[in-house]
Amino acid sequence: MTDHDQDNHENHPVGHEGASTKHQRRGLRLSEHWREQARKVASGEIDDVEETSPTRDTGPNFSFPNASHDDEPPATVKSLFRDPDLQAAPNTSWPSWSAASDWGSESGTRGMGFFGARQVPKQSRHDRQVADVMSMLKGQFYITNNGSRSPLLTDKFTGETLPHFDPKILERLKGEYWRTSIGRQQDVSYGVIKSAISNFVYGAIPEAVLPVYGRAGVDLNSGRRALILGNQCLIFSPGLSSYEIRNGIPHVMPRESFPVSVPDDIGNVHPQSISTLFDVTSLPRDSDLLVIAWMIMAWRSDSAPVLLELLGEVTPELIDSQKLLKTVIDPASSLFEIEVPKTVKQVDIRAQCHYLMSFHQVDSLTETQQKGLLSIMQGKAVEWRTKTKRSGVDLFIRCAIMLNSSESVVTYAPLSGATLSIEMDEAGGGNPQNAVKDRSMAERTIIHGLLQIFGHVNKFWGHVENDRQFDCYGGLRDLCRIGVLVADALGRGTAEFWQQLDVNQQSRRDYELEENPVAMAVKRVIDASENGRIEATVKDWLVLLDGYRPESDPAGSWPVTSRGLAAKFKQSRALLSTFGIQLVPLEKRGPYGRWRASCDASRQQ
Repeated sequence: MTDHDQDNHENHPVGHEGASTKHQRRGLRLSEHWREQARKVASGEIDDVEETSPTRDTGPNFSFPNASHDDEPPATVKSLFRDPDLQAAPNTSWPSWSAASDWGSESGTRGMGFFGARQVPKQSRHDRQVADVMSMLKGQFYITNNGSRSPLLTDKFTGETLPHFDPKILERLKGEYWRTSIGRQQDVSYGVIKSAISNFVYGAIPEAVLPVYGRAGVDLNSGRRALILGNQCLIFSPGLSSYEIRNGIPHVMPRESFPVSVPDDIGNVHPQSISTLFDVTSLPRDSDLLVIAWMIMAWRSDSAPVLLELLGEVTPELIDSQKLLKTVIDPASSLFEIEVPKTVKQVDIRAQCHYLMSFHQVDSLTETQQKGLLSIMQGKAVEWRTKTKRSGVDLFIRCAIMLNSSESVVTYAPLSGATLSIEMDEAGGGNPQNAVKDRSMAERTIIHGLLQIFGHVNKFWGHVENDRQFDCYGGLRDLCRIGVLVADALGRGTAEFWQQLDVNQQSRRDYELEENPVAMAVKRVIDASENGRIEATVKDWLVLLDGYRPESDPAGSWPVTSRGLAAKFKQSRALLSTFGIQLVPLEKRGPYGRWRASCDASRQQ
């Protein structure tokens, strides 16, 4: 035996039969049983499904390949030999085996094939755990993107969507790994989970769908509307009042929001059941169409948003009314926000906790706060945050907002034009203490009626969507569109809605007119005209309005030039539109540019 052969003999005794001993065969776990099994497999004398690995040998633990000491079922001998990768092993290079390492028989070749499994590198514990978590991810999630192409994980069964590294997902995977490691209860580190998520996210093709935020969304391609009331989603197709129930619609649920329970017997409920809301709260019955229209709007994410103010002394009845509105539209772990965030950034963060932000006892609002509230009502992309960390993922968020206060606190003009104030002192509503004993039953009845009205609005929305007469109401234009359909759904005339709106807006308009002398003068001129229509140059308007100028002008805001009057006209158009007066430019700019003021004929019907 040469030195080379001696080395091979010492390092690789298998195959050197002349030097083999019983102890060496036991040390390598190559028993006579395996030799006989290999011979029978090659000759086809045994069947794959009948023969499995024998009982473990009691020899040393540097084990035979694939003879596992784990709890996994052993592989069959025949299947190992028939594995294409293993069958190819004799034709590959084995640097640790010399040409002399031959058994001198056909079993020697089969032994090399049998040991070919050792070509496959053994996975580390970390890699096995990453692969296991990857398998869990593939079974439970798929990838979606938001508008900024940030990766999101969507649950296949519930549709819940979160940024891929959100702690909620990490905790869920960690707990599930522990539960599914049968009998072993093995833990897995967050580092392993994040590695698996990264591999999953960047190795998959995202679905072409944008998740819904909060309770409501609309597919701009098909026009279908989605109401996310929990794990169930109600889908309303254009022109239909009915809906279909689906699971798994991609949605981002605010952190503190709860599911809405919708029983199956909704088809037996009439829209008029919404009146229960005014039986169990102090919300005013003479403003019921306005309140219902606002509730419907809160579930229509593409409508022009309106802030709801509940005005009056803070009583248990007022608080109870506001809580019930919150519970019906967006139930959550907390029904009130005690303090309005002071900065726009803080508003954005709190908007990730509620779809309907509900503020309690608001004494005043700064312009910065009002700008923040308006921006989140209109919708914006904000960075999704956990309670303590930033995610680096932007989500498009849009919220509805309501508050209570003794007097109106909205002073910022763009927000003021999109505010509905309900006076609770003169409510004349129901008795919240005695009307309904079963409060949960009342809530379900209200939700049923609201969904029936929502379906009616969805069915007939095309009749009012492009009607330009509503545009003159500025920020309330979509509230008015919805309001006339609400009146129709309840079997009441549209004139009743307009009457409620006019009465409601009177006090706000009067306050704003006092602060805008030019708008007040234009209204006085139109009221005094015979046909409710005046057309003149800016220069002539300046002379005409001087005779209708308010006596008091504490702010000194009355214009003295044509340029100044034209600027005031532009600022006053939205306010005048709430009075049903259209003020529009007709021709060129400058002192001889013409403006027309006219009364909206549709409001007079």
